Amino acid sequence: MASGAFFRRPAVLLALALCSVGGLVTLMGRLATGPQVAQKRVQLSAGEQSEAYPSISPDGKRLAYSASESSKVSAFHVFVRELPSGRPRQLTKAEGSDIAPVWSPDGGTLAFLRVLEGKRECIAIPADGGDERSVAELGPGADSAQPMPEISWNPDGKSLVVVQNAEKQLPGLATLALDSGKLQRITNPAEGSAGDSTPAVSPSGASIAFVRHTQNEGADIFLCDATGAGVRRLTFDDRAIRGIAWTRDGQDLLYSGNRVGGWRLWRVPAYGGSPRDLVISGQQAYYPAIGRNRLAYTDSPTVSAIWRATLGTGDTVEERPLIRSTGREVNAVWSPDGTKIADVSDQSGADEIFVSDAEGRNRVQITQLKGPRAGRLRWSPDGKTLIFDASSDHGQEVFTVPSSPGNKPARVLLNAGNASFSHDGKWIYFQSRGQIWKATATGGNPQAISEQRGAGQPVESADGKYIYFRSRRGIWRIPTAGGNEEEAFVPEHDSWGATTMQPTKKGVYYTEFERSTRGMVVSFYDFSTKKSSVVFRLRNADWGNGGNYSVSPDGKSILYARVDRSQTNLMLVENFR
Repeated sequence: MASGAFFRRPAVLLALALCSVGGLVTLMGRLATGPQVAQKRVQLSAGEQSEAYPSISPDGKRLAYSASESSKVSAFHVFVRELPSGRPRQLTKAEGSDIAPVWSPDGGTLAFLRVLEGKRECIAIPADGGDERSVAELGPGADSAQPMPEISWNPDGKSLVVVQNAEKQLPGLATLALDSGKLQRITNPAEGSAGDSTPAVSPSGASIAFVRHTQNEGADIFLCDATGAGVRRLTFDDRAIRGIAWTRDGQDLLYSGNRVGGWRLWRVPAYGGSPRDLVISGQQAYYPAIGRNRLAYTDSPTVSAIWRATLGTGDTVEERPLIRSTGREVNAVWSPDGTKIADVSDQSGADEIFVSDAEGRNRVQITQLKGPRAGRLRWSPDGKTLIFDASSDHGQEVFTVPSSPGNKPARVLLNAGNASFSHDGKWIYFQSRGQIWKATATGGNPQAISEQRGAGQPVESADGKYIYFRSRRGIWRIPTAGGNEEEAFVPEHDSWGATTMQPTKKGVYYTEFERSTRGMVVSFYDFSTKKSSVVFRLRNADWGNGGNYSVSPDGKSILYARVDRSQTNLMLVENFR
């Protein structure tokens, strides 16, 4: 016994000594850093411009960002200003949109993405202004109202990590030599994903964080080393992400994620763990940037209403608000007989489904979701049931609910989205894991019906003979009775990733991006002429809604979500740690 105590006593003394040292280190750390200073959030933006994609200089004294005129659809340009209240200085004036400028490690140069008519370039310009130069072309890409950040500096200041598009390849990360413009591909996303974006090199340069997108419009953060090896997944939400940033010590990542009740900023350890909500950022925060004791991000509060318009593109188009509330109204859809309208509203503080008559009156709330974010709605053929997506911490799920109040939604599918009913009401078509599937109306007997990867938005034709769906190669269809899939038609303009299709007896309505107006349009493919034409331009549409719309059963009117009030501001949090 004495011998055992003798051998245990040094261990105890060592433990006490270590605790004393730890306490001393903690005390010294507190004395060195001083008491915690309260974080303070201020708005930087002023005026009529939409300002986004902030980046804080290495010394923490300046902010670079992209801005465009809010009053009309126009290109983004690069601006720089002193923090916290300096006057903005415009650095670029080119025709294309200049997206997400990032500072070189020495603070002397800004690199950014320029997008013009499907062409993507990496541009560099002195941070104090001067002649710009094209570093490299990054491959083709469709114009978008909100491109993802695609450039990050390596700590050596001699190279960048960018997103490269190439023929017959998904977007992936590549290193770009600043002097020679040479590109070296380092990531190759697996078939079935939608590619990589938003690279962010860690402060040490040892790791690269990036966003890998899925076909269900979701995404997660992945990490790899500087060569692209050792890829590992950091988040497991499959939710859309807009911007990521490393903390200065390289221990954590901040990102904007559409996880619970809005686009919030989340903080997650780089070694893995559960994301924590950064409450001070609010519920519409995007594109975080971190500097010395400072955090900048874009804040975009949006209020949209459901508008009704006559179809046509001339001066005779009549538009008027139909459903308006204190919140955001989206995803409106007419019932099969045209007598009712269902839509998603967050007027109560969370996404809920409401049903009204065809004039937007006599509205009733039919769900009590209280948290999950509701997506696209579709009616059953008899107009008695609605099917919809809902995203929560459990992932994306599909529910059905009677179109009258007082009923609880029934979950019918997991890890699925963009569901619709067959015309006989016996089947549900949906997308999952980058493929088109069908299941019984209660979610039973799921089976893949298309071998094509990267497919989505399935919906049955008016005669019930085909299932139309979106593909990276255009708009396709497959017989409902089984058989080979085939190309249905090729859109006239750039295909929109969230293409909403509505087949009718005479043709198919669908959305696409019109470069000449830099806006979303609804087009109609006529079966008889085998040609497409623009039938409506989605002016001031709610982009977060993916350009959803609904054409009335008689083909005379269209419903869509239109932004009534929208601001895109830059926010600054002082004393951020």
